Amino acid sequence: MSFLCLYGKGTKVSKYLIEHDKIYEAVIKLGIRTETEDREGKILEEKEVDLKNLEEEKVKKVLKTFIGKGEQIPPMYSAIKVNGKKLYEYARDGKQIEIKSREIEIYSIDLQKIEKQEKTITIKVHTSKGTYIRSLCRDIALKLRRNTE
Repeated sequence: MSFLCLYGKGTKVSKYLIEHDKIYEAVIKLGIRTETEDREGKILEEKEVDLKNLEEEKVKKVLKTFIGKGEQIPPMYSAIKVNGKKLYEYARDGKQIEIKSREIEIYSIDLQKIEKQEKTITIKVHTSKGTYIRSLCRDIALKLRRNTE
């Protein structure tokens, strides 16, 4: 298996690669929700994290539920166009737009690391094109939280 990592100006060739499956490594930070669903966005909410959510067996059980075909709602801060305008443009203008879910497929999610002190979970994801990792991380965090409440 081959891997390709793009960064900096190299990301400009990504448009030629988008039709293929992808493998990502992502760090999920529990307890913080941002407007962009990544670490760059303004923090909208902070919640206490129940350390039960960071138990390895629980995390693996939740991750397993995402494997296979499913629906995903992309983040508002994305380049998807609605009525000829990119979603992030609506978001920057403070307008909410209905975002339609899209079909994605997660081939595998492997737990790489749990850091209880930092309240982070590191995962490796093999997914179909069109999957937003930010949205997947959001959905994993929400499911972990729901399973404890």
